Amino acid sequence: MKTLSRTLLMLCAAGLAAPAFAADPAPGILGKDDWLFYRFELAEPSDNASISTSVGLIQRFAKVLAANGTTLAVTMVPIKMRIYAEHLPDNLKLSDYLAGNYERVAGEMKAGGVNVLDLNTAFMTSPKRTGDAPLYFRLDTHWAPNGALLAAETIRAQIDANPALKKVFDATPEEAYKIVNGKRRQNARARDLIEQLPKPAPTFAPESIIPFEVTRVAPPKQDLLGKTAVPPVTLVGSSYSHSWTGFPDALRGALQRDLLSISVGADQGSWVGMESYLRDDAFQGERPKLLIWEMPERDMRAAPSYKFRDARYVMDNTDWLLRAASWAQQNCAAGAPGVKLATTGLGANPANLRGGDLVSGPTSDADFVELAVDKPADRLDFLWGSIMASGSKQVTIEASGPSLPAKRMTMTVAGDDAPHALKAPLAAGATKVKLYPGKTDKFSLSQSKLCRLPDDLLK
Repeated sequence: MKTLSRTLLMLCAAGLAAPAFAADPAPGILGKDDWLFYRFELAEPSDNASISTSVGLIQRFAKVLAANGTTLAVTMVPIKMRIYAEHLPDNLKLSDYLAGNYERVAGEMKAGGVNVLDLNTAFMTSPKRTGDAPLYFRLDTHWAPNGALLAAETIRAQIDANPALKKVFDATPEEAYKIVNGKRRQNARARDLIEQLPKPAPTFAPESIIPFEVTRVAPPKQDLLGKTAVPPVTLVGSSYSHSWTGFPDALRGALQRDLLSISVGADQGSWVGMESYLRDDAFQGERPKLLIWEMPERDMRAAPSYKFRDARYVMDNTDWLLRAASWAQQNCAAGAPGVKLATTGLGANPANLRGGDLVSGPTSDADFVELAVDKPADRLDFLWGSIMASGSKQVTIEASGPSLPAKRMTMTVAGDDAPHALKAPLAAGATKVKLYPGKTDKFSLSQSKLCRLPDDLLK
């Protein structure tokens, strides 16, 4: 079926990416009855601090979203080791800590005011868990079709049982979908854990699945110009939310709503995925009323600063929150310093100036536009504007001041001929901001100003 789904700029659909522990054993574990498991689902009490860091970021992020018209609901994918602990090898038993980890993390989020959609209870108690069509693939980390369907049904039931979520959900337009279960078994192609086993790995017969199909009952509604509205519900998730798992379609069927579905691979992680969505036109132009954030339980210990991720995607935890909160703002809050175009760089050419805006022809890597800040910026101040950088995929933003050495950050941009939102936090003490658009066919920066994030964001 044709559905609205996105792969945003830097996102990919990779399922597994093993953290880079040089001398660690192989990530794949051979269990009983040809069941395979992923070693990095293992967790221990020493992970509590990292998990609490992730929970704290999510709590603050949820509060920011709520203040800007979007309700967040978080759902964690339970680890396969717990759901199918009876198939673990004899030398690996599920610890008490791991057995209770889902409930513990979910409880910590709930205590901080986060809407949590619990999948673990349903997966542990479902009769389908021990049926002939399991909830997870034997040879893969991901949920099988029955797991995707159960997850979707559980999410719908928990939305209906949560008055705050139900109020938001009921205000979104219904779309009729039909779920049809397949009549014949098919061999599954999902087998990512085989590659993670020690070499040489055994040979495994294909496992079969019963597929399902979700179809829209009526064509999507369009306006007078033939444009289809952006769905008011968005799913941002991991590879468990990729289209091949069937989960996005199962969720459409369970919710009876269209949704925008976005997935990001394990090599980049949930934090990169969410930030990429926030800066995209899909959010900036028409943000959802309900945002469902699917995260693997095992990834809760991997905050933005998790050092075993690809270095490109390792971020300071507070910096991530400041960027995410900046992108989430619908309006420019007062209280930040003033800013104006400086007559240096591209601003030195009067032909490029349009009042307080800058419009330029082709630019090179050395070209920049400079903004002067009338007093040192605070850490909660962020740059707000509109940018067009045709032909360039990255813009470098450099902040500096009398007591602040130049601090740079890069921002991925669309690179087309259309203007897009620009929101970027500034380093404390900045009195000068330079934007380097790189090589472009044309470039513009308009509506530049500094805005302020909520005073309690970092408390």
